[in-house]
Amino acid sequence: MPQPYPAADLAVVGAGPAGLAAAVTAAGLGLRVTLLDAGERPGGQYYRHPAPELGAARPEALHHGWSAFAEREAALQAHRSAGRITYLPSHHVWTVVPDGPDGWTLYAVAGTGPDEEAVTVHARAVLLATGSYERQLPFPGWTLPGVVGAGGAQAMLKSGLVLPGRRVVVAGSGPLLLAVAGSLAAAGARVPAVVEAAAY
Repeated sequence: MPQPYPAADLAVVGAGPAGLAAAVTAAGLGLRVTLLDAGERPGGQYYRHPAPELGAARPEALHHGWSAFAEREAALQAHRSAGRITYLPSHHVWTVVPDGPDGWTLYAVAGTGPDEEAVTVHARAVLLATGSYERQLPFPGWTLPGVVGAGGAQAMLKSGLVLPGRRVVVAGSGPLLLAVAGSLAAAGARVPAVVEAAAY
């Protein structure tokens, strides 16, 4: 039998920038919020944290807009302490179903392997803030050693403190190219070019 949590006014799925902002804003307006995220810590892929065992001295140096995230994370902790937000990290939501006129039921799995546990959350409303993902388009040479997607480069740097190379050309299309180039340069990579493929 799934473990039920207290009913909420709003369930937010995803604790990245959008989900975290939505949860703390709703709690600030007086709603009871349940925030579920597959990650162990808030921030999502954008504010990915280095593994604790790496002992990163200044993980905030790897991110743009860290102060905004830090404010939202502090607000999350304040709302948790006040009982306005129930935060459920390491919870993988696998389905959301209507619950009649009373709202929605979210079904999730907490943990992994033999220790995983079925969980249900009831809420009057649900906000899905599951983030973005990299859409890697194949091109000649895209599987060669040293060719890494923008998301992969960010993941290597933010979670593993590893540069994909000393000299990196950032190419592609989309709003994250400059953020990736900036992060890589700040971490010590030389970025001789940023090539935007889309015409504006």
